[in-house]
Amino acid sequence: EPTVRAELMEQVPHIAMFCQENRPSIPYAFSKYLLPIVVRYLADQNNQVRKTSQAALLVLLEQELIERHDVETKVCPVLIELTAPDSNDDVKTEAVAIMCKMASMVGKDITERLVLPRFCEMCCDCRMFHVRKVCAANFGDICNVVGQQATEEMLLPRFFQLCSDNVWGVRKACAECFMAVSCATSQEVRRTKLSTLFINLISDPSRWVRQAAFQSLGPFISTFANPSSSGQYFKED
Repeated sequence: EPTVRAELMEQVPHIAMFCQENRPSIPYAFSKYLLPIVVRYLADQNNQVRKTSQAALLVLLEQELIERHDVETKVCPVLIELTAPDSNDDVKTEAVAIMCKMASMVGKDITERLVLPRFCEMCCDCRMFHVRKVCAANFGDICNVVGQQATEEMLLPRFFQLCSDNVWGVRKACAECFMAVSCATSQEVRRTKLSTLFINLISDPSRWVRQAAFQSLGPFISTFANPSSSGQYFKED
């Protein structure tokens, strides 16, 4: 019964906390019994079960209740599998969103090794614009996690593609996260590459894209400021 599985998922973070507090007597209970259920339900046929398992997983990661080893061996492999080309459309879109949200929680190393290659593939998913839109919406967050080198070498070429996507919603998402992407690059890249790209968005055929770009104009300009000379800089909370 799906409602039973969904209700179970809502209780998992509380049980995980109990396991953490009583770890000396039940050291492997969460890792061995509960976590496999959470990741299995990420591909459940029922939408509500998937949603509650996704929420539970994010809470567990946020509260640091999942061991690093388990993130690498039990969580990431399942998400990689769910974002494979032949995966169910809804499940794939949801799994990409989870990968993006968990990046800041698991850190640079795991994100760069296990998440980034698949994320780059998803940016070029020619069949599903929903997947590309999720990637575009979370692009800045991924850039900030992996840092300048990976951003400039691996992510910027994908960002250029997304900014010229044939679906206006994808381009709009790019415009909205432009400042965050700019923060993860060098001054030279901002000046020589991102400025031209931003002008294209401000001149976009879609008024929704243009509007989003103009709203990002001030924040984007602020990334060019030199804190040592201006005494000002933009910092995102």
